[in-house]
Formats: sequence, C-alpha cells, structure tokens
Amino acid sequence: MPDFSKRDTTPELMDREVVGYEELRGVLQQLTQANELSLAYRPTLAYFRRLAREGRLPKDRRITVIDAASGYGDMARKVDRWAAKNGFDLEIVGVDMNPWAARAAAEATEPGRPLRWVTANLFDFQAEDGAGIIMCSLFTHHLSHPQLVRFIRWMEDKSRIGWFINDLERHPIPYYFLKVAFWAARRHRFIRHDGPVSVASAFKKSDWIAALKDAGLPEGAARIEPWLPFRLCVSRIKAAS
Repeated sequence: MPDFSKRDTTPELMDREVVGYEELRGVLQQLTQANELSLAYRPTLAYFRRLAREGRLPKDRRITVIDAASGYGDMARKVDRWAAKNGFDLEIVGVDMNPWAARAAAEATEPGRPLRWVTANLFDFQAEDGAGIIMCSLFTHHLSHPQLVRFIRWMEDKSRIGWFINDLERHPIPYYFLKVAFWAARRHRFIRHDGPVSVASAFKKSDWIAALKDAGLPEGAARIEPWLPFRLCVSRIKAAS
C-alpha cells in the first residue's frame, strides 16, 4: 500500500519494457480513451482560452507550440482543433523520445494540419523559430525533483509567452479507482500497472511550490491549480515584452 505522504518511485512498465509497434499504438489509443473519460483536455484548453482573453495569443502571426513528451498526440490535436475554430494560427510540434510515438501520432493526425512530430530528447530540441508556448500532459510525474527543476528551467528559458503543465494529483481515491476501473475494463497490462503508479508518483501542491522555488521562479510567477477529477496543473504566462 503506497504512502501518499511521499512520492512512489516504482518504475512504470512503459518506461522500461520494449514492445512491438502495434501493441504500443494500442496502449496509446487506450490512454487516449482514458483521457477523454477523465476530461483530461479541459485544463490545457482553458489555459489557451486564458491566453486569448489576456491578449497573449495574437491572430496576426503564427505561434509555435511545443508539446513536450507528446505521445499519441491527442492533446496537440485537441489544441489544434480549438485554434482552428477560434482563428488562431498555431504550429504544434510534438516532441517525444520514442520514435514509435511519433509514427502513431502522425498516423492519427488529419493530413494538412499544422502538426508535426519529432523524435528527440527535449533538452536537445531547438524549434526553428523558437517556442512561443510549451505544454505537456501526464509527463512530469515521470521526473525526479532535480529533473523537474531542470524541465521548469528549460520551459522558462525556451518559451516566449508561457508554459502549461497538465498532470495528476497524488491521492488515494484516484489510485484505488484506477486499479479497479482498469482491471474491470480489461485494459492493457501497461495501463493496469502504470495508471495507479502514475497517481502514486504524482506531485502535491507543496512539491510544486518547492520545485518552482528551486527553479528560480519568483513567488506568484506560476499558478498551481487543482482540476477535477484529481488533476494538479501549473501554468505560467509571461509579461508582454
């Protein structure tokens, strides 16, 4: 039984097991279904709506968005559809270390959309015109505290407009719910194992406060906001230059 007062360090199966492409794509598709059911896209779309309200998302030029650890690309496609509907010109670049993730994301993407998929280490990746916005989803709980601090610093350095982190909150209720739900739904063994582990390894607000401080951000520079069900998101909008 996990001790929810501290982060679990159990490795996730997807981080250490290699499977064939078709099997991995099936896992990513099942994760997308879970994201739909858990309303995972709402916080990220709300961040882009906030950027628009505050005048930080111009319509007169293209803005590059980096989707860090983009996986199957479902979050990027959601943002792309929102941008197209609301008249914003976004080019979204999904960056993931797994080359099969890029292949799966490309296959699931409608031809002609301003989305592209790159296989690279995030810290080595350089957007051609720089990054206006950086976003990620269900990525940071994979990181240790020093890695998280480095990632925050990287986003702060590379983004002109701001960045957004969409992730889970460590709590026993979603942990045990996912254990039962994924087993009952006969999800892939990766998902049955990694879903609860992801919750147990996620951050609480106090963890985020410490990470932001260690990354050198002034108090109040970033927002830490809970979202139902059991999401904890961190956002940053930089002052207009």
